[in-house]
Amino acid sequence: MIRKFIELNNETISYLVDEELTNIVVLFLHGFGDEAQRALSLFKIKNRMYSITAPDMPGCGQSTNNIETPTMQYYCEIVQEFIEKTLKNKHIYVVTHSLGTAAALYNATFNEDIKFVFGVTPIMPRDESQESIKIRTKWMLPSTPEELYESQLNLFSEYDDTWIKTESVKQKILQTPPEFYIERKKRFTALANEIFETSKIKKIYGDFYNKKSNFIAIISRNDHYFDFSRAEKYINLYNINTYELNDSGHAMFYKNTDKIHKYINNFIIKKEGFY
Repeated sequence: MIRKFIELNNETISYLVDEELTNIVVLFLHGFGDEAQRALSLFKIKNRMYSITAPDMPGCGQSTNNIETPTMQYYCEIVQEFIEKTLKNKHIYVVTHSLGTAAALYNATFNEDIKFVFGVTPIMPRDESQESIKIRTKWMLPSTPEELYESQLNLFSEYDDTWIKTESVKQKILQTPPEFYIERKKRFTALANEIFETSKIKKIYGDFYNKKSNFIAIISRNDHYFDFSRAEKYINLYNINTYELNDSGHAMFYKNTDKIHKYINNFIIKKEGFY
């Protein structure tokens, strides 16, 4: 694995990629305010049937943020250009975490090189309550050390939260400089508002399912960030395929990378006709 940089849409985009890119590629798209390093556990898996490439979205990781306040549409367009410039004529399987699903489905709607999208705890159409929005906004855009710790704790479930509850980890999180909260709010408030307003993500799913269905949502009913019950109407409406890993929270790659990999790897073996 190496880190590379590419100029896209007035941004310098950093991305992690296998040193040798085969014809079958997993494009990993990270979630809200995260970075490509979320895919490190996938990169470490040996004997994969796929190569991996994982960009940092603008404002995340080592990519620039010349737009200053990125939007969902901006991320969709960055991914479109990234595919055009780095993955032309590849067999692309997109693996997303959370918000990354929006850009994946947007592009899968018209790009025939995208064979399938695997959304890991994906952002989905849902009907939010004001109470839910208030709680999750505080988690996504914390203002105090205590709120930051609460946001990190709720990424996990009761089945995988031992690490985050250790006192040393808690104290390290509580010592995060206040500049972090200030910059995060300045940079990502517009994006967070889009997420909770939900019309954009509903349109992306609607446009996608009008033409395609090559998507599966890998979900957990113990995901505190995503309330499954609020999306159930849309899961039924679009007949969205789901695969449950209920021993994880929203941070599903923390515990279940191996299960996710095996599911994807076996799917690719069948799809590509390797047996």
